[in-house]
Amino acid sequence: MRFVVIRHGQSTNNLLWETTGSEAGRHPDTPLTDTGHQQAALLAERIKGVLPWRIDAIYTSLMARAVQTAAPIAAALDLPLIGRTDMFEVGGPFELNTRTLERSPYPGASSAELRAISDRLVLPDGVTDKGWWRGPVENETNDPTTRAERLIRDIRAKHHDTSTVALVSHGYFSQFLFREFLGIDQMPGWVEIHNTSLSLYEDSPEFQSCRALHINWTPHLPESLVTN
Repeated sequence: MRFVVIRHGQSTNNLLWETTGSEAGRHPDTPLTDTGHQQAALLAERIKGVLPWRIDAIYTSLMARAVQTAAPIAAALDLPLIGRTDMFEVGGPFELNTRTLERSPYPGASSAELRAISDRLVLPDGVTDKGWWRGPVENETNDPTTRAERLIRDIRAKHHDTSTVALVSHGYFSQFLFREFLGIDQMPGWVEIHNTSLSLYEDSPEFQSCRALHINWTPHLPESLVTN
């Protein structure tokens, strides 16, 4: 199989951190900025021309910024947009008490709010008018590793070995997907992943894992629109 991992476009929380270095005022389920929407639109416009493969299916995290990024891509590819409750950013959607730094689960967008972003969105069981996330706040050390493994195993089971699947997810969770695809148990560093960047992985029987063709690739963006 082949996998195209796409990070969401610039979010309001990304911009907040970039400009203030603080989480004070963060949104628990941050939407895209105008720049983020522009990044997503450019990727949707150019994705067929830059990718070496034709995408057969597209999955998305149900956090608002991921669905907003995935929506124009699914439209450009004329594909259903398959929502996953297990592709969220590390920790899950949460509200932060900036005084105590305590995190509490946030339910995320409702089914109606998510469908309003894209009429192509296919929602999994468990998404209601009260949101889709019940918590608890994820343990950053172990839980994302297990989640990435289960996610990729499940997607593999749903598709043919010759399929190309796109995953619209998040910067931190992309680190765990990177490790899962490449068979890395421990990774002391951090792979920089820009907003709407593409990371391409292809099964390689020679290495009994995937090989990475591109990591953090942004051929669709001018330099002025590359953000973290």
